[in-house]
Amino acid sequence: MDFNPFSDETQDDPYPIYRRLRDEAPCYRDRELGFFALSRFEDCWNAALDWRTFSSSAGPSMELSGEGEDFSLIGMDPPRHTTMRNLVSRGFTPRRIAALEPAIRELTRSYLEPLQEGSSCEFQETLGARLPMAVLCQLIGIPQEMSEAICEWSNLSLHREPGQALPPPAAMEADRNLREYLNELLQERKHHRREDVLSILIDAEVDGGGGLSDDEIVAFLNLLAAAGNETTTKLIGNAIVLLAQHTEQRASLCERPENISQALEEILRFESPSQNTGRITLRDVDLHGKRIPAGSRVMLITGAACRDEREYPDPDRFDITRTFERSLFFGHGHHVCLGKSLARLEARVVLEELLKRFPRYELEPAGLERTHQSHVRGFSKITISL
Repeated sequence: MDFNPFSDETQDDPYPIYRRLRDEAPCYRDRELGFFALSRFEDCWNAALDWRTFSSSAGPSMELSGEGEDFSLIGMDPPRHTTMRNLVSRGFTPRRIAALEPAIRELTRSYLEPLQEGSSCEFQETLGARLPMAVLCQLIGIPQEMSEAICEWSNLSLHREPGQALPPPAAMEADRNLREYLNELLQERKHHRREDVLSILIDAEVDGGGGLSDDEIVAFLNLLAAAGNETTTKLIGNAIVLLAQHTEQRASLCERPENISQALEEILRFESPSQNTGRITLRDVDLHGKRIPAGSRVMLITGAACRDEREYPDPDRFDITRTFERSLFFGHGHHVCLGKSLARLEARVVLEELLKRFPRYELEPAGLERTHQSHVRGFSKITISL
């Protein structure tokens, strides 16, 4: 079988393809780009833990060379990763994240306030794509007037043309623009500290002395702006679409909004915003009758693992009452998502506020447009009737 993660077919509905991979080719070899792909839950779980075999040092993307690129935390292994994560996590303490809830709720209400029952709106433009970046800007210390520009650069930097693996020139230019702006902001903040993550990163010191270089700080901020913003936007959008498609389950959340947090776990499993991540093998690996040679790029298809019937009974059924012990939608092991609590918080607040105001919103059939990115799954446009 052929698996092309960049094709229109895969972008539109990857799950039948994922099932075939799990059943017929659990250790798949891509003939064009040369990478291997793991799609079963247990294989992805074990690979995420075994960094001595499945290294993150070549970055997360199969389409890039993995050589000479700066991936920040996402492209590091222990012990350097552990040291760096301990430094940057000081800006993402549970107390700091929880303290953002009033501001997140106020922003959400301000975006929803102009909307009237009986009208329609494009949800991502109205709220879904605005809130995550506005919150990140507040957390990092980026001026709010730059929020839309940062969002545009970060989204464009992840864009891929249909069927094409490599980023188009516009995506590379957007990445350069974003990094240049972040570096300028960093230089300014060195002289004017604030109560924000950027100031924390500037002042962070490793035990024994020394801190983060300018390049390391810019790389981490770029990761936050691109990955953190985009995946949270897609989580919120996927939630809006899934609950509109399953009206009985949505009605139960309107009656009992305290169950929204549990529902979000099923939304994350059923339509994971992050569909895959990359590794490179540091030694030969024998798996499912195939050998993965040392130095091979390996895609962990976490979106497929989240629908693996070996881990989740009846995995293609959406059920907000489902409970499970293990998950991969926020990663696993030392690369578990640093911003997962913030993403959950934002999505919960959005659903609480939206369902309170418009409990019977509907999707407009012609108003859905999927994004086309190498590893993020979700919608760039969601038109709803209120």
